Amino acid sequence: MASLEMSAADMALAVSRSETRRYRLYSLAIVVVLLIAWEAAPRLGLVSPIILPAFSKVMAALVSLVHQDFFLAHFSVTLMEILVGFVLGTAIGLLLGTALAIWPGVKRVAYPFVVGFQAVPKIVFAPLFIAWFGFGPSSKIVMAVVISFFPVLINTLVGLESVPEDARKLMRSIRATPMQTFRKVSLPHALPVIFAGVKAALTFAVIGAIVGEFVGASEGLGYLVELYNHQLRIDRVFAVVVVLAGLGAGGYFLLEWLDRRLIFWRPDDAK
Repeated sequence: MASLEMSAADMALAVSRSETRRYRLYSLAIVVVLLIAWEAAPRLGLVSPIILPAFSKVMAALVSLVHQDFFLAHFSVTLMEILVGFVLGTAIGLLLGTALAIWPGVKRVAYPFVVGFQAVPKIVFAPLFIAWFGFGPSSKIVMAVVISFFPVLINTLVGLESVPEDARKLMRSIRATPMQTFRKVSLPHALPVIFAGVKAALTFAVIGAIVGEFVGASEGLGYLVELYNHQLRIDRVFAVVVVLAGLGAGGYFLLEWLDRRLIFWRPDDAK
């Protein structure tokens, strides 16, 4: 019986891996088709090369750009703004979300203000942050924090509030302290939901930093986009966009990998 169960489990795993490979091939095929269309459209005259340069020209511009002496400095500035804004935004979201979940009175008082603040389009704060914190990285970090903290806050609140009441009653029956209940039950139950908010926060931090650089900056990848756009170097604009896409996607998939490794108790069907 045990051997039959093992063989069934192995068969299910093999089928799952086969499906994963098949869908990855589908994704790769879509990417190839899109890149071919991107390359062909300007060369066939379907779209002006000024508006959409051929993919090969964008790649050539990308190679040329990353070999420029100034590129690493601009890349480092934007990366620092994103990472610091992401870390601070995540910490603020975790603290506020935990406070709102633990103390219902705090939630009743503060939650309407948090939602009202989130409802304001964050782009309107960018000129204010420039005026308050200057044209340096500080204003971009604040912008990244303001945009990225909310998904962590909401997911933390939802995750902690969704702990089954039976689990809470069990901890009370064994006379566990509130902190023990939080560490042993509430936090492990909420972590998968919290991590989803953290992954969203990273992409929002990228948006916040770039938006801040668009409004006012003398360095960073957003500054390069604005510079090349004014120069009509659209191939280099796309090259910087490719760098930003790789930066955001790389960070997201790193967090996805950490999610799967750290939250090992997640149900298999949720992975």
